[in-house]
Amino acid sequence: MTIAAAYLTSEGTVLGTDSTTTIAVDAGVAQLFNHAQKVFAVGPEERPMYGICTWGAGMVSTVTHRSIAARLSHRILMTPGNVIDAVNRLVEVVDEVRNPVISTVPFFGYFLCGTNHETHIPECYEITFPENQNASIRSLPVGRASFRGAPEFFTRIFRGYDQRLPSTLLAALQASVPGLPSNFQDLFQQAFQSVTRGLTAAGYPNPPIREAIDFIHMYLNATIKANKFRYGVPVCGGPIEIGVVTSDRPFRWVQHKKFDTAIVEQEVGLND
Repeated sequence: MTIAAAYLTSEGTVLGTDSTTTIAVDAGVAQLFNHAQKVFAVGPEERPMYGICTWGAGMVSTVTHRSIAARLSHRILMTPGNVIDAVNRLVEVVDEVRNPVISTVPFFGYFLCGTNHETHIPECYEITFPENQNASIRSLPVGRASFRGAPEFFTRIFRGYDQRLPSTLLAALQASVPGLPSNFQDLFQQAFQSVTRGLTAAGYPNPPIREAIDFIHMYLNATIKANKFRYGVPVCGGPIEIGVVTSDRPFRWVQHKKFDTAIVEQEVGLND
């Protein structure tokens, strides 16, 4: 399982993920690895113009997301273009890998971000690959963070309630209370919004890029901690990774684990 986030602002895009990946070994048995990489710089090595992060299936058939990012970088180097061109090339790379086995590749997706070369306007796209279906491409709006994986804990904190609560409560009332008026659904929505309006912590939606970085880190950290302390196997965890592409600079790491991170984790506390 993965948590992933993208925040497109007027100054650039922030991408962030955790580092946990789940490997299904046998029926009912899974192994967790806490040092996977899910954010990648894409483009020429000396100046990667794009960033991607992934969630869902840990691999596409037998090809890793790292290899897909490398293949995408090669194609961008051969035929440069703008952000949407990079999106289309990503779809081409993935389809070449999964088409022979499309019906057996579980759901996965990417955020891909960059800056339009002529206008220097940041752009970010969500590309999803449902099982046995063609890719779906969605342009993300400026000033709105998008969460994938396990957003319910964060939305409870930030919005004041679980996003599933309104529909669940409405369905329960409709099923258990006879004689409700025909416009009850509209009345319920108005009442719920009126009651919960003061609970939300949502503020200015298009902050400076450093504040957007802080926001994404808050989401990732809150979700990781909530999963750590609840019952059951954590679906996310490990080091947080955050990258950014701004309107004036190529991809840069904000927070990125070193290659010895798994070794260091094992050695912590030996001399206590």
